[in-house]
Amino acid sequence: SEAMRSTAPKYVIEQSQELLPTSSPRETYRRNLAESVWRLLTLATWSLQVALILLLVQGVQHSVFEGRSLVPKLYISWQIVLLATLILEDGWRLVIWHNVKRRPKLRLVGQQMPFVDIIIVTCGEDVDVILDTVRAACAQDYARSQWRVIVADDGNDDELQAALCSPSKDLPCQLLYHRRPGKPGSKLGYKAGNMNAALTHLDSLSGKAGGEFCAFLDCDMIVERDFLRTCMGHLLTEPKAGVAIIPQSFYNLPRNDPLYQSMHIHNFLDQVQRDTLDAAWETGPGVVFRRQAIKDIGGFNEWVLMEDVIAGMLLNGRGWQTVYCHEQLQWGLAPDTLAAHIAQRRKWTVGTLRGAVLAGFGLSGRKLPMLKWQQRVVQIWYCMGPHVSAIHRTILPLALLYIFSTGQPLIMPSSRAHLDQMLLVALLLGICKHAESFVTGAHCGYRMVRRRIQGAIWLSPYLSVTIIRECLPKCLTSPMRFVPTARLNSNLMERDQKLRAPLFHRVTVMILQQGLWYHLLVSTVAVGLLYKQVFDSRAQITHVAMCQHLYSHALAPGTDWFVYIEMLAPVAYAILPPTVPARKDLLYKTTIGKLDVRYPKPESRVETWNWYYVFEEVPYILGCSFYVYIRTRVCPHSSETTHQTH
Repeated sequence: SEAMRSTAPKYVIEQSQELLPTSSPRETYRRNLAESVWRLLTLATWSLQVALILLLVQGVQHSVFEGRSLVPKLYISWQIVLLATLILEDGWRLVIWHNVKRRPKLRLVGQQMPFVDIIIVTCGEDVDVILDTVRAACAQDYARSQWRVIVADDGNDDELQAALCSPSKDLPCQLLYHRRPGKPGSKLGYKAGNMNAALTHLDSLSGKAGGEFCAFLDCDMIVERDFLRTCMGHLLTEPKAGVAIIPQSFYNLPRNDPLYQSMHIHNFLDQVQRDTLDAAWETGPGVVFRRQAIKDIGGFNEWVLMEDVIAGMLLNGRGWQTVYCHEQLQWGLAPDTLAAHIAQRRKWTVGTLRGAVLAGFGLSGRKLPMLKWQQRVVQIWYCMGPHVSAIHRTILPLALLYIFSTGQPLIMPSSRAHLDQMLLVALLLGICKHAESFVTGAHCGYRMVRRRIQGAIWLSPYLSVTIIRECLPKCLTSPMRFVPTARLNSNLMERDQKLRAPLFHRVTVMILQQGLWYHLLVSTVAVGLLYKQVFDSRAQITHVAMCQHLYSHALAPGTDWFVYIEMLAPVAYAILPPTVPARKDLLYKTTIGKLDVRYPKPESRVETWNWYYVFEEVPYILGCSFYVYIRTRVCPHSSETTHQTH
C-alpha cells in the first residue's frame, strides 16, 4: 500500500495505509459483526440468568413445604453468585458500543533517531537464553550508536558478566553490564528494584547519560529487528504517549496448549478492546517508555510484583497514554512444567491484588486523578474481577456438591407450567453461553476460548489459596517467596520426551505435591453424586416420580456438571504430557553484519492443534446427548411432573 509521511520535530515517521491488527475487509467485517453479536448474547445471558433466579425465587415463595426450602434457597444463592461472576469477568467490555480501535502501522524511518536505552533484566537464568536476547537487542535496525543495551543482573552471574564484557567490535551499539549490591535472592524490590537501579546507573554514567526513551526486555524475549522503529514511531507521533507496548508471544508452546499458556486471546482480543478505551495494559517485556512518564509515577513500584500493569494504570491516572502496537515483534519462553506454570500464575495473582490495593481498586483520586471514566471502569474491573472470579470458581463447584449431597430437591416449581418455564430458560441460557464462545472465537479461535475457560476453572483453587494467604495477617501465614519464571524448574521435565519422569512417578508427584489431589477428589465426588442422583431417580415408584426427581435433582435447571470435567485438565496433562523440542531446535541462526543472531523458526511461532482437542469435546457431546435423550424420550413432557411429590 502507499505510504503517507508525517514529520515530528526532526524525525520522520512513515504511516502505512494498513491498520492493525492486520485483516482483510471481509475479516474485519466478520470481527465487527462478532463484537455486536457478542454484546447482545452477553446481555441475553445475564437477562436469562436473572429470569432463572426469579423463577426459582417464585417457586420458593409459593411452596407449601416451608421446612424443606433451605436447599432451594441455597441453590438460588448459588445462581446469584454465578451471575456476579459472569458480570465481573466481562462487564467492562460492554463499555465498547462501537468498532474497536485500529491503529495505523507506523515506522520511524531514516537515520535521524532519538537515543534509546534497552534494559534487559536477569536473575540467574540460563546464560544461553540471556545471550540470545542480548544479540537480538544488539541487532536492531536502528541508527548506529543511537541505542545501547544494558544487562541488569540480579543473579550476580560471573559467567554472564564474562560473556558480556569480552571486547567485541561486531556490535553496532554499546553493551553494558550492571549488578546492584547484595546477594542473589536478597535484593530488595524484586524485578522492579532491578529496573529502577538500572535507570539510576545509566543516569550516573559519564558521557551520554540516559536518553529520553528506554526499553525493557525480559531475558528470554527475543525481539525482531524493527522493534525500536515500530515503538518509536508511535511514541514520537503521540506526545502524550508514555509507553508503547507490543504483544507477548511464545515460541515453545506445546501442541493443543493443554494448560492455556498462550497470550493469544489477551493479544488479539483483550488488549485491542482495552486500547479502544485508552486503557491498554503495560504488560512487561517488549515496551518502550518515555523517561519523563516513569518519573511522573515515581519510578516502578517495588512492592506489587506486577510492576508492569500497575505502571500502566498509574500512567493513565497521570494523563499519559498507553499505546498498544499490535505487531508480533517479540518471542519468549512460556513455563515448561506444570509447577512453573502454577507458580507464575500465583505470582501474577499476588501482583494483581497488591496493584489493586495500591490503586485503591481503581477508585483512588490521589493515585489516579486524570482517569477518563472508561479507563476507570477498566481499572475497577481489573482490580476486582480476577480475584472475585477465582474465589467464585473455587467455591461454586464445592457448594453445588454440598447442595447435591443433601438429597433434597434443588427447585420447587409451583406448577407444571412453572417447571416448563424453568427448563426453557435454562436451555436458552446454555445455548447463549455456548454461542458466546463461538462468537468470541471469531477473534481468536473457538479452541482458544474453550482453553481459557478451562484454565480459569482448574487454576482457581491455587489462586484462591494464594489470595487468602496474601490477605491474612502476616503473623498467621509464612511469607510467599517468588523466583523469576525462567528459573522455575521441575525435575519431572514432563515435556522432554527423553528425560521426562516415568508415568507413575510423574503422576504421583503431581497429585500429591502439586495439588492435583484436589481436582481428582472433587471430580470423583461429583461423579459419585451424579450416579447416586440418577440411581435414586430410577428407584422411584412411578414414571412421573422419576421425572420429578431428575428435574429437581441431577438435571435441575441451571446446574453445571461440565465444570467437574474441566477440572480434570491438569490430570490429563500429567498422564499424557505434550512433547516440546529442545529450545535451540526451535530457533534458526542468521548473521546480521558480523553478529550471529537466533530467532524463532516460523513453525515455532504458530500455535498448533491436532485431533486430541476434538477428543476433549466428547464429554460435552455425550452430556448434551444424555440430556436430550432424557428430555425427548424418557421425560418428554415436563407437564407430567408436578411439585406435589416433593
